[in-house]
Amino acid sequence: MKQISILGAGRSSGFLISYLGNFADREGWKLRVCDKDFIRLQTSFEISSHTELSIVDLSVSSELSRIISDSFLVVSILPPTLHIEVAKICLVHGAHLFTASYTSAQMRSLDAEATAKGLLFMNELGLDPGIDHLSASRLFDKAQAEGLEVVEFESHCGGLVSEESCGNNPWKYKFTWNPSNVVLAGQGDPCVWKEEGNIKCIDAQRVFAESRKISIPRWGIFDVYANRNSLTYQDLYRLNNAKTLIRGTLRRENYCKAWSVLVDWGFTNSNDSVPLQVKTRKDWFQWLTGVKNFSQWTIQLLRDDANLENIIGHLQYLELDISRVGESISGLNSAKILENILLDKWQLQANDIDEVVMVHKLVLRDLNGKSKQWFSILRVLGEGGDRTAMAKTVGLPLAIGVETFLMGKCKDRGVMVPFEKSWYQPILEKLALQKIVFEEHFA
Repeated sequence: MKQISILGAGRSSGFLISYLGNFADREGWKLRVCDKDFIRLQTSFEISSHTELSIVDLSVSSELSRIISDSFLVVSILPPTLHIEVAKICLVHGAHLFTASYTSAQMRSLDAEATAKGLLFMNELGLDPGIDHLSASRLFDKAQAEGLEVVEFESHCGGLVSEESCGNNPWKYKFTWNPSNVVLAGQGDPCVWKEEGNIKCIDAQRVFAESRKISIPRWGIFDVYANRNSLTYQDLYRLNNAKTLIRGTLRRENYCKAWSVLVDWGFTNSNDSVPLQVKTRKDWFQWLTGVKNFSQWTIQLLRDDANLENIIGHLQYLELDISRVGESISGLNSAKILENILLDKWQLQANDIDEVVMVHKLVLRDLNGKSKQWFSILRVLGEGGDRTAMAKTVGLPLAIGVETFLMGKCKDRGVMVPFEKSWYQPILEKLALQKIVFEEHFA
């Protein structure tokens, strides 16, 4: 039997493993899943007869090499920092590679060698990036076929929680993805996009302060903040002549204004050195703000900016100045302290229903110069527990992409991203069978 190896069995892996397990059963392949434990997976998903669960320490290079050495294809859902090591081992052993992560410069540098060896290294085949590329490419081809020019393009996505599952949480947000990534959002490279013909570039720490509102038909008003370098996709999307190109992240209304306060005051700083005498959460709060308690901080915030009144409840909900018995912050930076607080406040409960919302907003111009707006909207609800909308929308496009390749329908080789019709058509058609479907609105 030819073997598919999946590296990682974490929160986002369940639907991927289940789908490829069924594929392995049907087509006579062997599926091996590697991780340190499989408790969450086995609790929420049925494991097929051709799926082997292998306990492995994936941080050990020799173990990675052993696993990849007899694999025809590897699916890595490890942290993105590990993908290059995995890719280089795949080159040694002649294994194809699929990931849901952004294509790094290091990964792109492997293109020539992967192509020469007849290997496909497919990246950005998850939710965002992934479904966004597939669905946007379909829209662009449809517009072109109808003689319409894309003048403006926005694409935004958010992993959220249904409002019914938020209770008294004014942020209307819980963790459905890596908590560290949420806390550290806005600490990377500058964010770049094009707007009304002008190139915009802002420091990543300003993205929340510079957020905007977007009104999504049927679903209301959301915050959106810029995501990385949107111009990376200008050539790939064939939008060099578009006046606007921006990719962003969605949050519920007023999330960004409240988070911007945390950023400005240093609560998300991953590079600070908390003094040794700061031993409790209350000490930490006083050290960052220079005041004794939240009430005094509120007075200062509103004195500086009266418009913050509608987000004071967001900040109060986090109880940043209230210490906990047995809590230790020794040796932690501020971002990690905040993450620990949020792991308690924003923990997704077993009966909570998460949701994924994605929206593409296009302004199109016909041959007569007349313009119209086109919204393409995806909303997917989770099923509770680890059967989340996030796991579904990350795992299923990756699994279907692997299936498409293994069935011989795509002959591409090298380091790739899924833009072509040969990828988006079969994957989107099969996602529709899983009730992952876009609805369209024209204005």
